[in-house]
Amino acid sequence: MSKSMSGAPGATAELMSAVPAEVRVRIVSGMRLTVWLSAISLPFSYGSTILLARTGPEAVGTFGLLSVYIGAALGLFYLGGDALAIKFIPELDSEKRLSFLFSYFLIACLAVLPWIIAAAIWPHKLHYLLGEQSSTSLQLLLIVLSPLTILASLVGAALKGMLEIGFAQMLSRLVTIASFLVYAGLFFFSRSILVHSYPAVIWGTYLAFCALSAGLGFRHLWRLNGWRNSWRSLRFFLPRGFWPYTLSLQQLSALNFFAGRFDVILVLNFGGLALLGKYVALITLAESIRLVSSFFIGTLLPSLTNMVATRNLAGASAAFHTHMRILFLVTAGSTYGLILLAHPITTLLGANYTGLPLLMILMALFVGLCTPGGVGGTLLSSIGKQQRGVPIVLGQIAVYVTLFLFLWPRWQLLGAVLAYGVGWVVSNTVFIVVARLNSPFPFSVIKEYVAFAFVATGSAFVAHWEVLSIGSGLLVWLIAVGLFVVLARYSFEECRKLLHCFIPLSYFSSRGSAVSSV
Repeated sequence: MSKSMSGAPGATAELMSAVPAEVRVRIVSGMRLTVWLSAISLPFSYGSTILLARTGPEAVGTFGLLSVYIGAALGLFYLGGDALAIKFIPELDSEKRLSFLFSYFLIACLAVLPWIIAAAIWPHKLHYLLGEQSSTSLQLLLIVLSPLTILASLVGAALKGMLEIGFAQMLSRLVTIASFLVYAGLFFFSRSILVHSYPAVIWGTYLAFCALSAGLGFRHLWRLNGWRNSWRSLRFFLPRGFWPYTLSLQQLSALNFFAGRFDVILVLNFGGLALLGKYVALITLAESIRLVSSFFIGTLLPSLTNMVATRNLAGASAAFHTHMRILFLVTAGSTYGLILLAHPITTLLGANYTGLPLLMILMALFVGLCTPGGVGGTLLSSIGKQQRGVPIVLGQIAVYVTLFLFLWPRWQLLGAVLAYGVGWVVSNTVFIVVARLNSPFPFSVIKEYVAFAFVATGSAFVAHWEVLSIGSGLLVWLIAVGLFVVLARYSFEECRKLLHCFIPLSYFSSRGSAVSSV
């Protein structure tokens, strides 16, 4: 088995040589599928936005509220969050996993109950979360049905904890792609239904495919764990350390929920809707750096929890090192690109966004600089020390609010960008330092980070002082990425091995090799 498992992905074996061969193949396959499925589903997400925008502003507004609803369900209502299942599933045998998932979901539902009661007492307040296009009864129903979103996420997290990352990603993308197909079918063949009943269509489609995703995922878990007769021994079971881990995760999750949205609230209240629109355009483009990086780093937490569960600290160190080398390459490429193409990109936004290139350059620089440090939170969660992140996030919020109140009267949007950027960079730098001090295995990212920050800062100066066209911007981007690769000491062989992790055909060859050996 070990020979076959290292067969096809042999080019990547040395990258995580301390990780067992079978686990290594599943991690690499999970990386590959996460990246490609994310890339495939992205046009469907934008396609849904375009179709609903052409249906009407109220329809696309409701679609936007769907993301707010999902964020609230998973960030506020979902006690503990996905990291809890990813942490404990690898530590349990297959028989205990069913009881644990049942018990945890029951607790998660009970945690939603106060929110449901509050919504029932003050239903007229729900428009702050879900807008005014939907009826109060529908909004209350959505709060009652929020455990469905939690269940789908929990099932996906359990699959990731078992390193069934590819299947979990397929289920996640199912909702996006299938929803687009429903919207497209109604838009082209029965537009009147979409125009007049868009709240029911949007919410109903999401909930239906969410239920389907949860059902398919649970069926896969049932088969993998051999739970055919386990339901007879089903009992209430929580592993040791559940409550301290859960409560600290919940604190961090709630703080992150507010930290990620507080800037929008302040800009709206201090600057009004017009300035908020410009700010949202900036933050949406800059956050694409973090979004793209998340495609490549999504396998890190399950990789670490599986290695830590088996006391394989050398394997955990190897997995962390490989993920970080990939993360720096991806973040460098996206950050430098957004900085150097800031002028052409902001020009595409239209005449109302003139004067934004400098803000775009700064926002991209700050988001890029803070992205690698965010991995510190993932590492702390994998070793059960995420509580150390609570004061860091509180400090981030305090730094941001202080800087915003001081800089906004002087520079308005520029002040908001500086406050946002400094808050995030300081916070994530502290995160990675705290993670290093608490990690059971040694690591260092100083070499990569210094090289990345040096080239990013240089790119920002070039983009500010010289208006680059698309052609010249791409040329300078190639030079910047090449300089980073040299300074961070990526060899040609390492780049070849990292690239091999994401070649689609290598997935099928690795699976074929594994099957044939069995």
